[in-house]
Amino acid sequence: KPVLRSEITKEIERLGPQAAQMPAQLLFPRVLDHMVATRLVSEAGYAKGVQNSPEVKEQLARLEKEIVAQTYIRQTVEPLITEDKIKAKYDESVKQFKAEDEVRARHILIKAGPDAEAKAKAILKEVKDGADFAKLAAEKSDDNGSAKQGGDLGYFPRGEMVKPFAEAAFAMKKGQVSDKLVKTDFGYHIIKVEDARKSAPPSIDSVREQIKNALGQEMTVKIVQEMVSKAKVERFNLDGTPIEAAKPEEKKPEEKK
Repeated sequence: KPVLRSEITKEIERLGPQAAQMPAQLLFPRVLDHMVATRLVSEAGYAKGVQNSPEVKEQLARLEKEIVAQTYIRQTVEPLITEDKIKAKYDESVKQFKAEDEVRARHILIKAGPDAEAKAKAILKEVKDGADFAKLAAEKSDDNGSAKQGGDLGYFPRGEMVKPFAEAAFAMKKGQVSDKLVKTDFGYHIIKVEDARKSAPPSIDSVREQIKNALGQEMTVKIVQEMVSKAKVERFNLDGTPIEAAKPEEKKPEEKK
């Protein structure tokens, strides 16, 4: 009996965005093996008539209700998320956006340890003598992540870095290299500031999916609340006694005026 590639693809989609980040050559065979095992075990269950048991029927009924509810909400909400609503939501967030000072810097990190300070000072001297900062960072920095980019940390606000590093970077001018080593819990840093700017809000395209999700959640809550308000719902405690509906708070005399 075939296990179709389309079935595996749908299963991978159900696993969510984290799974999608895994290399396909690793994820695909794992999902395939899981589906083969599930198919074999389920066939054994069908042969024993497990599908007719009350436990299976109860779970299927529960799952059907959940799937129908989710599909109904999706089919109802998706057409309501128009480009105009996305643009309006984006414009609202831009109005609330507060620009921050940012700098773009490179660094060379020498991790704390024996002779670390002496090693860092020797590298700083090379920089001061005219050596290429990016090349030195790629060759000698202990920050493996940024070393591959010549020590480039990109743009960052003051609060994103540890205090000694941020204070040093934001006190420097464009093109300046730190006069002395900057010590943090990570070790010794040599810093070069490449640029300074005010932060800007993200583009609408970069946050489109986030906005759509936010709008969808807001609309879903509104739809469900409206359904609940129109329905006759009786609620009971664990002991079977009725749960009294919350009464509106009595307004104070000064609030009634």
